[in-house]
Amino acid sequence: MRVSLFQENLADALISQNSTIPGTNTIGGSVQNIDRIRTRGIELVAQGRDVLLRRLDLSGSATYVNSVTLSDPAFRNAANVLTEVTGKNTPNIPKLKLSGLASYHYNDRVSGSLGARYSDRVWATLDNTDVNPNTYQGFDKYFVVDARLNYQFDKKTRASLGIDNLNNRKYFLFHPFPQRTVMAELRHGF
Repeated sequence: MRVSLFQENLADALISQNSTIPGTNTIGGSVQNIDRIRTRGIELVAQGRDVLLRRLDLSGSATYVNSVTLSDPAFRNAANVLTEVTGKNTPNIPKLKLSGLASYHYNDRVSGSLGARYSDRVWATLDNTDVNPNTYQGFDKYFVVDARLNYQFDKKTRASLGIDNLNNRKYFLFHPFPQRTVMAELRHGF
């Protein structure tokens, strides 16, 4: 188990963001120079073998981040209007991210795993005006579960069957992410 505390102070940070070009429906990208940003957080990571049951491995992480703009008096939004961004969330950084993975090894050939991922929504604009995260160019919060079953034929050959987004969550991370997806894999090493 590991716990990490962190803080980062940035001066003259470069932040890339997309926005509508004023007077059009065209989306353009730009890089903004931000005067000062502060990021503070805590991360907990844990991993264990034979947890609660023999052959059950568990791992997971939890990260909380508070990242805000401390100062940028010259920021102008997409409409070229001077806008206050002090105290706003830094784009593309979720406040909370969680992940967990449980793997069970039935025997030397058969194993299965179940994983889960969660992320808070993130802001895509410096002034946090992107208020509809559930759309194209939005960054929605999500909770997804993935499952996988493996069969090891020998040292070089393995077959796997997996389902990503088992819970069929609809969410956007700039574009719609795939819903429930079934995958099969046959792997052989040479």
